[in-house]
Amino acid sequence: MATKFKQIRKLDEMLKSPEIVAVLEGIGSQILAAAQSDPNPAYVATLRMQTFDTKDRTHVQVGAAPAIGMAVEAKRGTLARALGGAST
Repeated sequence: MATKFKQIRKLDEMLKSPEIVAVLEGIGSQILAAAQSDPNPAYVATLRMQTFDTKDRTHVQVGAAPAIGMAVEAKRGTLARALGGAST
């Protein structure tokens, strides 16, 4: 049982490691750059990338202000297409 806990602990450490953060931020930057090609300047002005840690892992989030972000996503799917085109 102790061995299993140690394996889980190492996985938690890996999910917050600088290498994983660098990969996630690289993908987030690609998504942000692709989304910035949207023709709506108000939407582009609100795009942001955030990196934050939770209890067990690091997250990278790319998004826009809620009101305009929802409208643009519903109309063109800018972030969805950008996510599909991102690579590691």
